[in-house]
Amino acid sequence: MAFVLAIGCSNKYESIVDLSPAPGLSFSRDTISIRERDYTNVLFLNNGRLTIYCSDPTHQLNLMRDDTSSSVHVMYRGEDIVPGKSLPVTDSLQVFITSDKPGIFDLGFYLTNRLGKTTKKNVKVKVFANQPATASFIYGREAETLQQSWPFYFDASLSNKPDGVIVFYHYLINGQAVDSQDPVIHWTFHAKGEHTIGLYVTDDLGQHSSTVTKKILIP
Repeated sequence: MAFVLAIGCSNKYESIVDLSPAPGLSFSRDTISIRERDYTNVLFLNNGRLTIYCSDPTHQLNLMRDDTSSSVHVMYRGEDIVPGKSLPVTDSLQVFITSDKPGIFDLGFYLTNRLGKTTKKNVKVKVFANQPATASFIYGREAETLQQSWPFYFDASLSNKPDGVIVFYHYLINGQAVDSQDPVIHWTFHAKGEHTIGLYVTDDLGQHSSTVTKKILIP
């Protein structure tokens, strides 16, 4: 009789599990579009942010990342959530997603309730290759204060980097390198004639632009 009772209890438990709803798991969006290697969120955009919602969190057991990608990183409060590592189960939590390389990846999460039922959901991560910056500059004469000296300013503020930031401006003045974190520099020539000015820039991921060149004639 005890054996039959145990079977009955087991069947009753299985019926409860079968009839119970699956845990509710959802995201703030289905697709994340980000630039490669943008670990610092340099433009302070929300492109890499994802909010994860867990309905009725008091009845859920754990929320885990469920994928094998080593290129995609999920950061939660400064901690890298690797595949198989648990996240806290709350009504909602925000994570920041980055990737080491371009491509399209499926990032999976699964939520398990206290009855052992699991809901799995994926978010697609589209990672775009870093685009090189475009160098550009203007120049102009400044007031002359010394004889045989011709001061100029060079302004590279028109250089463009839509998916990141420019961190260095590399001028080449008659072949001499002048590196600056400021787009504007000042230079004094001490000889008349033709002078060659080049410029390339470096973005926050260390990628160089092409070099643009202009010539100045001091008569």
